[in-house]
Amino acid sequence: MNEPYKPKRTGAIRLSIELPKPAHRAYVGAVALLRRLMGRRAPTVEGLIHLNLSGRDAAGLADDYLDSIHWPAAAGRVVSLRAKEKIPRRTRRLPQPFVRAVAKRARLPQAPSDVTRN
Repeated sequence: MNEPYKPKRTGAIRLSIELPKPAHRAYVGAVALLRRLMGRRAPTVEGLIHLNLSGRDAAGLADDYLDSIHWPAAAGRVVSLRAKEKIPRRTRRLPQPFVRAVAKRARLPQAPSDVTRN
């Protein structure tokens, strides 16, 4: 029996984006600068645009957008909503005498490394 045609999924999405001329000129200029440094290994304009659009995470993209519209930091940021790295339990709570001793040592003046050079 004939099954309906199903296109193969490639894992990629094709976009068609209208780019303003000044933005395109910025990419063309960047490629020219890269060609001076990299020679034939420099990316094309399309390759540079593709590189800037791919490999990003959602929080980074959101924060870049907030930066571009000058969103005040006091109003909140996306990155601050991420879960912080867990600290191992054994280092989470230090005994108070140890903490005080370390703080006291930090306030003491440091002795010269070579006492013969006074």
